[in-house]
Amino acid sequence: MPNYENFLTFEYWQYEVIRHAFSFTAAVFAASLVYFAMTMHEATAKYRTTFAISAVVMVSATIELGLLYLMWNSAFVYDAATMTYARTEGEIFANGYRYANWLIDVPMLLTQFLVVLQFTGAAFRRRWITLTASGAAMILLGYVGQYYEPQVAGFVEGSGLGFWIWGGLSWLVFFYLLYVANDAVRAGRDSLVPEARGLMNGAWTLLVVTWFMYGFAYMVPGVPGINQSGDWVVVRQLIYTFADVTSKTVFGLLLAQVAIRQSRAEQAGRIGTGEGRYAAAE
Repeated sequence: MPNYENFLTFEYWQYEVIRHAFSFTAAVFAASLVYFAMTMHEATAKYRTTFAISAVVMVSATIELGLLYLMWNSAFVYDAATMTYARTEGEIFANGYRYANWLIDVPMLLTQFLVVLQFTGAAFRRRWITLTASGAAMILLGYVGQYYEPQVAGFVEGSGLGFWIWGGLSWLVFFYLLYVANDAVRAGRDSLVPEARGLMNGAWTLLVVTWFMYGFAYMVPGVPGINQSGDWVVVRQLIYTFADVTSKTVFGLLLAQVAIRQSRAEQAGRIGTGEGRYAAAE
């Protein structure tokens, strides 16, 4: 079942804004890949994993957003008489590629947290299994729910109840994920020097805000009165664009700075008072 965007006709500017959003996001990720590769040497060996993870995230995101750009181009055809875009016969646009990307990136982003917060050994493994399993479950539940978009938006017969059931389950897992991740941040940030600790707090706040934005964008097709408007498709895709760039690139940049500042402090003999304590305690 195609996503609900396929049932709408778009004005020229609506179509172009969305297409430009896809190309912009892919370009940001490609440029960020170069940045993370070039700055990895500024951190000590134990922190370089976070740069490598960010590079993996950038590769995944660039490929997936590039595919969305190509799919958007081929799924709609321009009508010069009305200056609008309508779906091309035999072609569809699918947001499912976003979920494929998130299924790779969410576990990666959560792993970065644990690396920079200096969890090791059993403490790392226990938290990593919980966080990555929760992150994957959250994405997969939302992936199933998005197949009910045409029904819940009223384009196809059916109650669309699956949209809310699977989406609701995804939200529940999301709240559990936030609880577990917040506990990891609270336990590990004392191992960081003050100048790195503030950046870590900012990175965590950024991730929470942007992940909520993903959830709100998911719900747009189910909101009566706005779910059949091309304007709201633009809003939805721009929300996705902002959340993608901030939760992946900006988040990665903040963690990179945490790693660099922590590395410099450790090299200068200013080691965080909590270093290694939480890994050993657990």
